[in-house]
Amino acid sequence: MSDILYFETLSSTQTYLKEHYKQLDDRTVVVAAQQTAGRGRFDRLWISQPGGLYFSMLLKPTQSNFLANLTQLMALSICQAVEKYGVAPNLKWPNDVQVNGKKLCGILSEAVAQDGHIACIMLGVGINIAQKDLSHVGQPAVSLYELGVRVDKEVFLQEVLNLFFQRYQAVLTQGFEVLRTAYIERFPFLGKQIAIKNGTAALSGIAQDLSPRGTLLVQTNSGLQEILIGDLQV
Repeated sequence: MSDILYFETLSSTQTYLKEHYKQLDDRTVVVAAQQTAGRGRFDRLWISQPGGLYFSMLLKPTQSNFLANLTQLMALSICQAVEKYGVAPNLKWPNDVQVNGKKLCGILSEAVAQDGHIACIMLGVGINIAQKDLSHVGQPAVSLYELGVRVDKEVFLQEVLNLFFQRYQAVLTQGFEVLRTAYIERFPFLGKQIAIKNGTAALSGIAQDLSPRGTLLVQTNSGLQEILIGDLQV
Protein backbone atom coordinates (compact mmCIF):
# COMPACT_ATOMS: atom_id res chain seq x y z
CA MET A 1 0.00 0.00 0.00
CA SER A 2 2.73 2.46 1.00
CA ASP A 3 6.50 2.57 0.78
CA ILE A 4 7.79 3.14 4.31
CA LEU A 5 11.26 4.59 4.81
CA TYR A 6 12.72 4.32 8.32
CA PHE A 7 15.44 6.60 9.72
CA GLU A 8 17.04 6.68 13.15
CA THR A 9 17.39 10.49 13.12
CA LEU A 10 16.20 13.24 10.79
CA SER A 11 15.95 16.96 11.26
CA SER A 12 12.29 16.58 10.30
CA THR A 13 10.32 14.03 8.32
CA GLN A 14 8.50 16.95 6.66
CA THR A 15 11.78 18.51 5.59
CA TYR A 16 12.93 15.19 4.15
CA LEU A 17 9.82 14.96 1.98
CA LYS A 18 10.17 18.57 0.84
CA GLU A 19 13.70 17.84 -0.32
CA HIS A 20 12.92 14.51 -2.02
CA TYR A 21 9.26 14.56 -3.10
CA LYS A 22 10.10 14.58 -6.80
CA GLN A 23 11.96 11.27 -6.49
CA LEU A 24 9.47 9.58 -4.16
CA ASP A 25 6.27 7.75 -5.07
CA ASP A 26 2.79 8.78 -4.08
CA ARG A 27 1.88 7.51 -0.57
CA THR A 28 5.51 7.20 0.57
CA VAL A 29 5.78 7.37 4.37
CA VAL A 30 8.94 8.58 6.10
CA VAL A 31 9.44 7.58 9.74
CA ALA A 32 12.11 8.86 12.13
CA ALA A 33 12.84 7.52 15.60
CA GLN A 34 13.97 11.03 16.54
CA GLN A 35 13.72 14.47 14.96
CA THR A 36 16.16 17.24 15.79
CA ALA A 37 13.94 20.02 14.39
CA GLY A 38 10.39 18.71 14.45
CA ARG A 39 7.64 21.24 13.76
CA GLY A 40 3.98 21.54 14.59
CA ARG A 41 1.30 23.89 13.32
CA PHE A 42 2.20 27.60 13.08
CA ASP A 43 5.92 26.62 13.10
CA ARG A 44 5.81 25.57 16.73
CA LEU A 45 8.57 23.33 18.00
CA TRP A 46 7.53 19.69 18.26
CA ILE A 47 9.67 17.95 20.87
CA SER A 48 10.43 14.53 19.40
CA GLN A 49 11.30 12.54 22.48
CA PRO A 50 12.34 8.90 21.97
CA GLY A 51 9.33 6.62 22.16
CA GLY A 52 7.01 8.65 19.97
CA LEU A 53 5.89 7.79 16.47
CA TYR A 54 6.99 10.52 14.07
CA PHE A 55 6.14 10.21 10.40
CA SER A 56 5.23 12.17 7.30
CA MET A 57 3.16 10.93 4.39
CA LEU A 58 3.62 12.11 0.82
CA LEU A 59 0.43 12.40 -1.21
CA LYS A 60 0.14 13.36 -4.87
CA PRO A 61 -3.63 13.60 -5.42
CA THR A 62 -5.04 14.44 -8.82
CA GLN A 63 -8.03 16.24 -7.24
CA SER A 64 -7.57 19.32 -5.08
CA ASN A 65 -11.03 20.46 -3.92
CA PHE A 66 -10.93 18.80 -0.50
CA LEU A 67 -7.26 18.66 0.43
CA ALA A 68 -7.94 20.65 3.62
CA ASN A 69 -9.96 17.70 4.94
CA LEU A 70 -7.06 15.23 4.76
CA THR A 71 -5.73 16.28 8.16
CA GLN A 72 -9.18 15.62 9.62
CA LEU A 73 -9.18 12.21 7.97
CA MET A 74 -5.79 11.47 9.52
CA ALA A 75 -6.93 12.63 12.97
CA LEU A 76 -10.06 10.48 12.79
CA SER A 77 -8.01 7.48 11.61
CA ILE A 78 -5.68 7.85 14.59
CA CYS A 79 -8.67 8.12 16.93
CA GLN A 80 -10.14 4.91 15.58
CA ALA A 81 -6.79 3.11 15.80
CA VAL A 82 -6.44 4.16 19.44
CA GLU A 83 -9.98 3.01 20.21
CA LYS A 84 -8.98 -0.55 19.31
CA TYR A 85 -6.88 -0.56 22.48
CA GLY A 86 -9.72 0.39 24.80
CA VAL A 87 -8.86 4.10 24.99
CA ALA A 88 -11.53 6.78 24.38
CA PRO A 89 -9.86 9.72 22.59
CA ASN A 90 -11.56 12.82 21.28
CA LEU A 91 -10.89 15.28 18.48
CA LYS A 92 -10.05 18.93 19.08
CA TRP A 93 -10.80 20.85 15.92
CA PRO A 94 -9.30 20.86 13.45
CA ASN A 95 -6.93 17.90 13.86
CA ASP A 96 -5.59 17.32 17.37
CA VAL A 97 -6.23 14.02 19.13
CA GLN A 98 -6.70 14.23 22.90
CA VAL A 99 -7.38 11.93 25.82
CA ASN A 100 -8.88 13.49 28.96
CA GLY A 101 -7.89 16.96 27.76
CA LYS A 102 -4.27 15.98 27.12
CA LYS A 103 -2.67 15.95 23.68
CA LEU A 104 -1.92 12.51 22.26
CA CYS A 105 -1.25 13.51 18.68
CA GLY A 106 -0.62 16.53 16.49
CA ILE A 107 -0.83 16.79 12.70
CA LEU A 108 0.72 19.26 10.28
CA SER A 109 -0.27 19.64 6.63
CA GLU A 110 1.92 21.38 4.05
CA ALA A 111 1.63 21.70 0.28
CA VAL A 112 4.18 22.20 -2.45
CA ALA A 113 3.05 24.21 -5.47
CA GLN A 114 4.61 23.76 -8.87
CA ASP A 115 3.67 25.39 -12.20
CA GLY A 116 0.47 26.81 -10.76
CA HIS A 117 -0.87 23.59 -9.26
CA ILE A 118 -0.34 21.56 -6.11
CA ALA A 119 2.43 19.06 -6.72
CA CYS A 120 2.04 17.27 -3.40
CA ILE A 121 0.63 17.32 0.10
CA MET A 122 2.73 16.29 3.09
CA LEU A 123 0.98 15.18 6.28
CA GLY A 124 3.31 15.26 9.28
CA VAL A 125 2.20 13.31 12.33
CA GLY A 126 3.54 12.99 15.86
CA ILE A 127 1.88 10.45 18.17
CA ASN A 128 2.88 9.90 21.79
CA ILE A 129 3.32 6.14 22.00
CA ALA A 130 5.84 4.95 24.58
CA GLN A 131 7.07 8.06 26.39
CA LYS A 132 6.99 7.74 30.16
CA ASP A 133 7.17 11.44 31.06
CA LEU A 134 5.84 14.32 28.95
CA SER A 135 5.91 16.97 31.67
CA HIS A 136 8.52 19.02 29.79
CA VAL A 137 6.66 19.57 26.51
CA GLY A 138 4.96 22.82 27.52
CA GLN A 139 1.33 21.70 27.35
CA PRO A 140 -0.80 18.91 28.83
CA ALA A 141 0.18 15.75 26.93
CA VAL A 142 -0.17 12.01 27.38
CA SER A 143 1.23 8.87 25.77
CA LEU A 144 -0.39 5.51 25.15
CA TYR A 145 2.14 4.05 27.60
CA GLU A 146 0.86 6.37 30.34
CA LEU A 147 -2.67 5.20 29.51
CA GLY A 148 -1.64 1.59 30.09
CA VAL A 149 -1.36 0.66 26.40
CA ARG A 150 1.69 -1.18 25.11
CA VAL A 151 1.82 -1.15 21.33
CA ASP A 152 4.46 -1.77 18.67
CA LYS A 153 4.99 1.44 16.72
CA GLU A 154 5.20 -0.30 13.36
CA VAL A 155 1.99 -2.21 13.99
CA PHE A 156 0.21 0.96 15.09
CA LEU A 157 1.45 2.88 12.06
CA GLN A 158 0.08 0.20 9.74
CA GLU A 159 -3.30 0.31 11.51
CA VAL A 160 -3.44 4.09 11.03
CA LEU A 161 -2.48 3.84 7.36
CA ASN A 162 -5.09 1.16 6.70
CA LEU A 163 -7.83 3.29 8.24
CA PHE A 164 -6.66 6.40 6.39
CA PHE A 165 -6.62 4.82 2.95
CA GLN A 166 -9.98 3.12 3.44
CA ARG A 167 -11.59 6.58 3.04
CA TYR A 168 -8.89 8.53 1.22
CA GLN A 169 -10.39 8.41 -2.27
CA ALA A 170 -13.88 9.13 -0.95
CA VAL A 171 -12.64 12.23 0.90
CA LEU A 172 -10.82 13.46 -2.21
CA THR A 173 -14.06 13.34 -4.20
CA GLN A 174 -16.69 14.11 -1.52
CA GLY A 175 -14.88 16.02 1.21
CA PHE A 176 -15.75 16.27 4.89
CA GLU A 177 -19.22 14.77 4.45
CA VAL A 178 -17.54 11.34 4.33
CA LEU A 179 -16.18 11.95 7.85
CA ARG A 180 -18.75 14.23 9.40
CA THR A 181 -20.79 11.77 11.47
CA ALA A 182 -17.78 9.90 12.86
CA TYR A 183 -15.91 13.16 13.49
CA ILE A 184 -18.78 14.79 15.40
CA GLU A 185 -19.17 11.66 17.55
CA ARG A 186 -15.63 12.32 18.80
CA PHE A 187 -15.89 16.11 19.02
CA PRO A 188 -17.14 17.03 22.52
CA PHE A 189 -17.09 20.81 22.13
CA LEU A 190 -20.39 21.47 20.35
CA GLY A 191 -22.67 23.63 22.47
CA LYS A 192 -19.78 24.76 24.67
CA GLN A 193 -18.13 28.13 25.17
CA ILE A 194 -14.83 28.16 23.32
CA ALA A 195 -12.16 30.54 22.15
CA ILE A 196 -10.35 30.43 18.82
CA LYS A 197 -6.93 31.99 18.42
CA ASN A 198 -5.29 32.63 15.08
CA GLY A 199 -2.00 34.41 15.63
CA THR A 200 -2.75 37.41 17.83
CA ALA A 201 -6.43 37.54 16.88
CA ALA A 202 -8.97 35.88 19.18
CA LEU A 203 -12.66 35.08 18.91
CA SER A 204 -14.99 33.55 21.47
CA GLY A 205 -18.47 32.11 21.40
CA ILE A 206 -20.46 28.89 21.39
CA ALA A 207 -19.29 26.08 19.11
CA GLN A 208 -22.44 25.64 17.05
CA ASP A 209 -21.65 23.07 14.36
CA LEU A 210 -19.18 21.80 11.81
CA SER A 211 -19.94 22.87 8.27
CA PRO A 212 -20.06 20.50 5.27
CA ARG A 213 -16.52 21.76 4.54
CA GLY A 214 -15.23 20.78 7.97
CA THR A 215 -14.93 24.37 9.15
CA LEU A 216 -16.08 25.37 12.64
CA LEU A 217 -19.24 27.44 13.06
CA VAL A 218 -19.17 29.63 16.17
CA GLN A 219 -22.07 31.69 17.50
CA THR A 220 -20.60 35.00 18.69
CA ASN A 221 -22.13 38.20 19.99
CA SER A 222 -21.95 39.57 16.45
CA GLY A 223 -23.51 36.55 14.79
CA LEU A 224 -22.52 33.18 13.38
CA GLN A 225 -18.87 33.05 12.31
CA GLU A 226 -17.22 30.42 10.12
CA ILE A 227 -13.69 29.60 11.29
CA LEU A 228 -11.29 28.29 8.68
CA ILE A 229 -8.13 27.97 10.79
CA GLY A 230 -7.05 28.53 14.37
CA ASP A 231 -6.45 27.00 17.79
CA LEU A 232 -9.53 25.92 19.74
CA GLN A 233 -9.40 26.56 23.47
CA VAL A 234 -11.89 26.03 26.28
